[in-house]
Amino acid sequence: MAADILFYCGLSLLFAHELDAIHRHEWRMFPGLSRLREEVAYPAFALAHIPLFLLLLILAGHPSDTVQFWFQAVVDGFLVVHLGLHLLLKGHDKNEFANPVSRLIIGSAALIGFFHLIIITI
Repeated sequence: MAADILFYCGLSLLFAHELDAIHRHEWRMFPGLSRLREEVAYPAFALAHIPLFLLLLILAGHPSDTVQFWFQAVVDGFLVVHLGLHLLLKGHDKNEFANPVSRLIIGSAALIGFFHLIIITI
């Protein structure tokens, strides 16, 4: 139960980051979306999150323990890699995540993902 709560904290931080990503125009750092006009890129980025969130929620509540284990492990790994991507892109001229709230969300998600991954694999 405690491991599940830890996982859902990490997933919640991922959702919070995606809200922050819309506010911070994250699509401007993506190779494909950065070439689009703002009035096209913003809705494409925002609307793409609807099926993404739906899939994440379906998998989070999947009845199979095996599916849940692998889903959680993949999300945990993504949270850690995601921090690495943001660190690699910290010098990007369109990066708007250089603020305490964004860093707290991204860093906390990675830390939780790291510890949760250890817990579920030992």
